[in-house]
Amino acid sequence: MPSDSRPVYHAQPMSSAQSASDVEVERLAEACRAIPKARGEYHYPDYITNVLLTVLDLRMHNVAVNNSISYYRNHCWAEIRSIDQLAALLDRYPDEKEGNLAVAQYLWGNNHWMRVEWLRGFVSFLIADGLTTQELLRDWVHRSDFHRDFEGRVKYLGIAAFKWLAMRLGVETVKPDGHLHKFVETALGHRVTDDELVRLVEAAARRLGLSARQLDISIWEFQRGGPGTI
Repeated sequence: MPSDSRPVYHAQPMSSAQSASDVEVERLAEACRAIPKARGEYHYPDYITNVLLTVLDLRMHNVAVNNSISYYRNHCWAEIRSIDQLAALLDRYPDEKEGNLAVAQYLWGNNHWMRVEWLRGFVSFLIADGLTTQELLRDWVHRSDFHRDFEGRVKYLGIAAFKWLAMRLGVETVKPDGHLHKFVETALGHRVTDDELVRLVEAAARRLGLSARQLDISIWEFQRGGPGTI
């Protein structure tokens, strides 16, 4: 949707019976009512695909993410089906630019060597914590808290990566990426922290009777101007 056709949201005065938080949730819910509701859903049943998406689908254009996953599926699917096989691939190449570039070209058919550096850290985390299957990873993320269980443990991966992984594994939450921040901050008229964004959007989803994941994708597609899921 062109930017000049998007609705403008005006702050409403707060009544004495309302807290600032309630007013912000209602203001955000009002903004969300005005956007089309997405029909797609997040469903990623394959473990290795989820591992790869955790490092690929951050601040990367959808076409590049799609192409990377398609290349893996078409060229490496039979060889890389477990975390041990993925770790063995990483071990075959030195952890430096040239080695990581070779892994990126082999695994994804591209030159995103820094994402391989991110992948090394994430794979080490998964192995160290015994999160080596889709079922174990899903069980862990459903009972985990970002600040308690993930923050600072994998270099380059923060709350957006954690929340996006959780969403792909069925957790009803949202990811505080750039698109959601822009929407929320436009609706509220001020900046919010990542934690505040998650709390507010989850609360707005409950007020609208939507799943948090559905509202996330609706906002994301609205901000992108159209369908944008991988």
